[in-house]
Amino acid sequence: MTGIQLSGLASGLDTQSIITQLMSIEQQPRDRVARQQVVVQTRQTALQQVDSSLTNLKLAAGDLRSALLWVPTQQVTSTNDAVASAQLTSGAAPGGYTVNVSTLASADSRTYAWNAGGGDLTIDYKADGASQTKTFDLTGKSIDDAVAEINGENDSPVWAVNVNGKLSLSRRETGDHDTWGFEASGAALGAQISSRDGTDASYTVSGDPTVYSSHNGTATDGLPGVQLTLKGVGTATVNVTTPQVDFSQVAAKIKAFVTTYNSSVDLVRGKLNEKPVVNPQSNADASVGTLYGDQTLSSVLSQMRQVVSEAGLDKLGVKLPGTGSGTSDDALAGKLTFDQSTFDEAWAADPAGVKAKLGSPDASGFAQQFEAVIDPITRSGDGILDQRVNDANSELADIKDSLAGWDVRLQAKQDYLQAQFTALETALSRSQAQSADLSGQIAGLLGSS
Repeated sequence: MTGIQLSGLASGLDTQSIITQLMSIEQQPRDRVARQQVVVQTRQTALQQVDSSLTNLKLAAGDLRSALLWVPTQQVTSTNDAVASAQLTSGAAPGGYTVNVSTLASADSRTYAWNAGGGDLTIDYKADGASQTKTFDLTGKSIDDAVAEINGENDSPVWAVNVNGKLSLSRRETGDHDTWGFEASGAALGAQISSRDGTDASYTVSGDPTVYSSHNGTATDGLPGVQLTLKGVGTATVNVTTPQVDFSQVAAKIKAFVTTYNSSVDLVRGKLNEKPVVNPQSNADASVGTLYGDQTLSSVLSQMRQVVSEAGLDKLGVKLPGTGSGTSDDALAGKLTFDQSTFDEAWAADPAGVKAKLGSPDASGFAQQFEAVIDPITRSGDGILDQRVNDANSELADIKDSLAGWDVRLQAKQDYLQAQFTALETALSRSQAQSADLSGQIAGLLGSS
């Protein structure tokens, strides 16, 4: 603020309060522009929310025609996971195969007396039949220190345990002694107390006389395309299905679409039904109902409902409830429901028909039709919602310039009023001083006569 401020010193008026009140009147058009800025910003944010929701809905529709969804796959199960579990590694011959596990893989184990004071320890071992050696210097170490050092070496071929003062060594790899076994020697060891050689796991597959083996219990022989994990001695039947589309995944994608559809309906209807505040007096008022009755969004909801209705998805369990007396709020809103049993029946009767109705990489169906409705709205760059968001950016830039202009004009007006009232107070003060001086002169003249 420029100039000297004299607030009512001569006039007795609260000139600063008068200026504030006058400026509040001058400020009103600027406040209306600022509230319009809030309206545009809130509308832009709401459009972005709707855009994101509808984009997710378009993706959910796209999942219904995804090539991955419709690729035939196989499933493998075991009737006795405690004996052998199974998983596919590639395509496998369909059928049921009895697997008989006669032995499980075990590791070489040796127990020795411990020589006080330790000494050297050499492990001669086999790794897939290849001879190798690992040496430990355990001189001056207790048995517990020796155990810690042996187990602490990453390349140690054995595990060590202190068993009542004796050193027990076990091969880290399971398997037949001649291929995966070990022998220990050295000054640290006393007499050998016990010894057990390791063995391979062995099993047979029905219809095949071959006895297969595995040094670690993970078996890939006998059933091409299937990996077995041998867990116990006994019998298990491994079942491999014929290649087919996983109907449970199709149902899951439909459920995901229904959930996303209903979420979008909730969001859009909420924006459409939120009424604006008449004559808003605050930013909070201005931010309400910015998309009330929006024609574009109303049209999108109508088109979405029409595509779903005409696609005949009710035969797949996707239902769009009708309206009428006693109809639920969800039905009135146009939200979908999914009935699993109806879908299961449709799939059991005609999987190809389900695929044709939903759409796939091979032929257009509901998914492509639905995407065609949503794509012009949500398409990045030139979609309707993107264009409206960009239009809002331009509008906000204009509003920002307008507010800046108002700020300049209002400051000039306030400076002008301040200067005028200051001049008034100065003039009144000067007049009052002159009047007092004149009164003094008259009084002096009268007193001397």
